[in-house]
Amino acid sequence: MGAGYDIGEMHQEINKVLSDNVAGRDKAAISYVMESPDGRWFVARLLENCHIDSALGLLRADGSVVMDTNAMLVQEGERRVGLVIKENILNMSDGLSLYHQMESESKTYNDQQEEIKRSIVSRYMKAEE
Repeated sequence: MGAGYDIGEMHQEINKVLSDNVAGRDKAAISYVMESPDGRWFVARLLENCHIDSALGLLRADGSVVMDTNAMLVQEGERRVGLVIKENILNMSDGLSLYHQMESESKTYNDQQEEIKRSIVSRYMKAEE
């Protein structure tokens, strides 16, 4: 090979070009997903499962939290994935509004689920009277 180029510089350029290509595809894909209600539903559930808005630890049936180191390390890895996805959404030109729309839709759904639970509990409580 000739001495006319810097191999380190060449590798840096290759990595940058390839990284930019991947980033472009990621941006297009997350935009596509966030444009539809089903896509926002999926992302909301994914972020929920990535623990980005909750404390780390194992939740017991009684509501207490166990601070297991191995489980917390796994959850922190999941959380990191969720934070990258959230960052990609918020970096979109309309990402903030789509993120808020996703949160609003998710809250509406969760409120509906809570109402269903209350209705079932109420029906059972009346049956015992």
